[in-house]
Amino acid sequence: MRYLILLLLTFSLYAEQLHYRVKAPLFGTIGNVVINYTVTNNKYDITAHMQTSGFAKTLSGNRVEDYHVSGTVKDNRYFAHKFIQKVKFKQSIIHLQYLFNYKKKTIEKKRVKWKNGKKINDTDKILPFFASNDLFSSYHNIVERYKGGNNPGHYTMKSAGLEKFNGVLKIFIPSKEQQIKEAKALGVTDVWIFHIITLKKILGSENGEIIFAVGSDGIAKAVRVLNTSYVSHIDAFLVH
Repeated sequence: MRYLILLLLTFSLYAEQLHYRVKAPLFGTIGNVVINYTVTNNKYDITAHMQTSGFAKTLSGNRVEDYHVSGTVKDNRYFAHKFIQKVKFKQSIIHLQYLFNYKKKTIEKKRVKWKNGKKINDTDKILPFFASNDLFSSYHNIVERYKGGNNPGHYTMKSAGLEKFNGVLKIFIPSKEQQIKEAKALGVTDVWIFHIITLKKILGSENGEIIFAVGSDGIAKAVRVLNTSYVSHIDAFLVH
């Protein structure tokens, strides 16, 4: 679910809270996401909380996810310093952390898992590649680089969180005609569209393809994960 709560922060000094409602065809609302962010002239800080509901709560074992992301801003580009994810479901707890070292050009990944109160996994390693993105900051940097969606095509970017694929995040910007069709399918207007392909099985999808509908303020009005396990897609809509 973490890919549903990526967002853009464009202001030089700003603090905001965003609410997204997550829905699935036939099942209605299956979760809610609350994101808090603060941006100053040279720093950004993001926290996010995701809570499942309905059938998703049952299937996921009452899954709850929390994030804390921080970094610096330079020339309106985000440079990640720390990414923390905490996940609780059934009797398990997972703590994941990425630490970015720009002097050494390294990313340290720490992962600890507990089950039934017992630690069953504890790893600490340096990734085989370096990138200045985590999966939150990459959203901002994609929107900043390709704002307006006026240059259709296929692109790539490197990001922590995609270690199995050497950090490669695939980006696709459809033609303007296709963007209009996809915005209509999502029920939103005054947006431009881009896709990311994470090559991870997000919610059971084959290649982890996600559509983002971005408003003129740079914030995603809607997000769609394609080809999920139980339904054709899962959407998240900005409520306020």
